[in-house]
Amino acid sequence: MKSAVIAFLTCLLVLYVQGQSDTARTCRCSNSYVGRVNTKVIQGMPDIHHPSVFCLKTEIIVTIADKKKCVNPASPLGKIILKNMSKQKKNEAVSMTTTTSQTNTQSSTSHHTTSTM
Repeated sequence: MKSAVIAFLTCLLVLYVQGQSDTARTCRCSNSYVGRVNTKVIQGMPDIHHPSVFCLKTEIIVTIADKKKCVNPASPLGKIILKNMSKQKKNEAVSMTTTTSQTNTQSSTSHHTTSTM
């Protein structure tokens, strides 16, 4: 019985260790931020990593000419990116709520037809 419990706990420990990635344990930006950036050269959406157990600061990563660069969240560009992302999340929440309420309204409305012979 004891050996089965030990084997089970060993398997759990192995699975836990395999699930941990080395890149997630540190901050992605090592205090080296890009200076001024023309917003027209930023490709795609920026990646925003909020503070976590492994990195206690907010990190903004943008792609410029196929290279990942860090933007200081306290810089004017960083503030604009964070502001726009929060607006986008609010708009998505509002549109999702509107869509859900429209679907509920359409499904609750029923049409009755009567036929006469």
